[in-house]
Amino acid sequence: MKRFTFFFLTLLICGLLHAQFSDPALFVVADADAMNAAETNIDSLLTEMGFTVLVIGQDVVTDQDAVGMSLVLISATVSSGSIVTNMPDVANTAVPLINWEPFLYDHLGFSELDGGEYNTTKILIVGEGHQMAADLPNDTVIITTVEKAVSYGTPAGDVEIIAVNATDESQAVLFGYDEGATMYTGTAPARRVGTFLLNDVADAMTEEGWALVIASIKWAMSYEDPIGISERTQDRSSKVILNDNYPNPFTKETQIEYSITDQNHVQLVVYNTLGERVAILVDENKPEGTYTATYIPSELPGGVYFYKLLVGSASISKSMLLIK
Repeated sequence: MKRFTFFFLTLLICGLLHAQFSDPALFVVADADAMNAAETNIDSLLTEMGFTVLVIGQDVVTDQDAVGMSLVLISATVSSGSIVTNMPDVANTAVPLINWEPFLYDHLGFSELDGGEYNTTKILIVGEGHQMAADLPNDTVIITTVEKAVSYGTPAGDVEIIAVNATDESQAVLFGYDEGATMYTGTAPARRVGTFLLNDVADAMTEEGWALVIASIKWAMSYEDPIGISERTQDRSSKVILNDNYPNPFTKETQIEYSITDQNHVQLVVYNTLGERVAILVDENKPEGTYTATYIPSELPGGVYFYKLLVGSASISKSMLLIK
């Protein structure tokens, strides 16, 4: 199976300045020497986001391995019994934690009982506007290209539920606790995330699925994308509006919508992370209106690219992620 390669860089909108993580992350799996394709993809994502990833198997990991880490991730390939035995105090570690082993939810203090799994290709977003919702609206979203078993839990306390089983909304498939939030047992010593990845979801995930994973990592790390902040506060009374491309991340093509309120010369240009122009999507005079440009980067490698709208003396830039 083709392995996905991810390039995840963020940009300060005015300076082409990289802003990626440079932190150690602990990734707990069943066997560090025999990760499955999904775990390899997650490991690649973390590495491209800038993390220094320490992968440790369930039989040798200890609570001490979480000390000094900036993030802990637990794969569902682990045996919950092994984690309970070898990391008995993991629930109390003051490190952000992302877990997709549903039978650890009780051990982590999220719920009274274990979680579970069910087969699907889609989930229902219910937390529109939350960072972990990755700008997706409250609606069903396809997260895998083929039917997969996904993780769910029934978390209690001051929990932020982002997505649920589309046919049983009592089953939360993406949720989080902010630091200090009341859980079923105790309070969260750092941010906690439960997610849908289960054993092999990440070897057939859609762009929307990956967007949710990336957003969850950033939320767990309390990270605000400088570009995202600028985009969200864009003045809608401006004479020039550049909307987020959709889908983002994308694999084959993406749509870029923009609006102008006066007739003017319009350029819509795509750049790589070196600041090199790789495509000109629009370069013409246009009357007032809203337009959509389609971008199909057939010959470009996966990675982060930036699109800039220039209208007269005004310009707006945003980022997009191509996955190949």
